[in-house]
This record gives sequence, C-alpha cells and structure tokens, in this order.
Amino acid sequence: MPRATMRAVTRWLLRSVLLAGLVHAPSARAECPTTPDDTVCRPWTALFLPTAFGVMYAPNDASGPWYGGGFEATLLAWSDNSQAFGPSQGRLRFDIGVLKSSGSALMDPGTMAMYRGGVQVSLERNASRRWLIPYFNGDVGGLWTRATGSRAFVDGGFGVYVLHVRSAIIDLEVDGILPFSDPSKLGGVRAQLALSFALW
Repeated sequence: MPRATMRAVTRWLLRSVLLAGLVHAPSARAECPTTPDDTVCRPWTALFLPTAFGVMYAPNDASGPWYGGGFEATLLAWSDNSQAFGPSQGRLRFDIGVLKSSGSALMDPGTMAMYRGGVQVSLERNASRRWLIPYFNGDVGGLWTRATGSRAFVDGGFGVYVLHVRSAIIDLEVDGILPFSDPSKLGGVRAQLALSFALW
C-alpha cells in the first residue's frame, strides 16, 4: 500500500474515532438516576472477558503497514452510570497479536508479535447509554520481529465503545506508539477493532 494511501487511511480512522466520540447525542437520554431502575443505569462488573481483535500497525519506516489479529484477556470491565467520581466505563486488559507486513516480498520482514497491557477509561462520568462512548487508553508493551528482536514501547490514544453492555463490548481505538529504542523507525500509529463477550 502506498504511503500516501496509508496516511489517508490513518487520518480517516483517527477522524472517525474522534467524530464518533464528539458527535454522540448527549441530550438523547437523561442522566441516570441516583437509584438505578433500568439496565443502562444498573452498575455491573465483569471479569476475564475473552476478546478477539483485528489490528493495523503503520510504523514510520517503510516496512509496513502491518495487518493481523489476536486475542485479549479483559481482566476487568465495568459500567457505572452514576454521579460517582470517576469514569463510567472502562477495562483493564492484556493482549497479544500476530501481524504480517504488506511490504514487498523482496523486503518481507516476516512476522511480528505485539503484546501489551493497560487500561481504557471513558471520558464521561455518567454516559447513560450503551453506545458511542468515547474513551482514552494507555498501555505498556513490546513488539518482536526476527529483524529487530524485542522492543518495548508505550502507547496512548483515543477510542469509542461502539457498544458497551455486560454481555458484549465492541470498541475501536487508534493509538500512537512510542518505542523506547528506534522511535524514528518503529514509532507509528496502531488501529484496532475488538469484540469482547461474556462466557457467563
């Protein structure tokens, strides 16, 4: 994929996530009452939600973009639409993905493993809805290829919970990756679409 096209796709993804978070209808539903009386307002927590995701990673160098998928262990997810202090939705997670470069076969850098752990927290205290809830996230992780070996990184970005209910969470996020070594080559943008579901 040409770099100009890759930049255009990355810009489109970032704008879509930000627009979805900003354009939601805050007045479409009143804030949840002090005493929850419906499923949106009722607080819940869930442990160990299995998650599958698709991912795209576009580093600054010419080796990508990389495409792949993986699995995530959502250690804790919560929803608390109330006036209590703190974000109304969020989760703690650890994920690992396997990616392949879309670069030419002559310069194929092989397979990449990317792993990270971190947190997502909503930007709202009382979202009072199940959809289009904006969040920000931060993670610490690493990536490995045969050519580069293992490299640690931090990432951060924004996303949107397309759907956030106890039985399933669908979210889209876009992150900036900052490696601790070779940031000019390995730094870049990562976009992910994930589906989490409850087993019980």
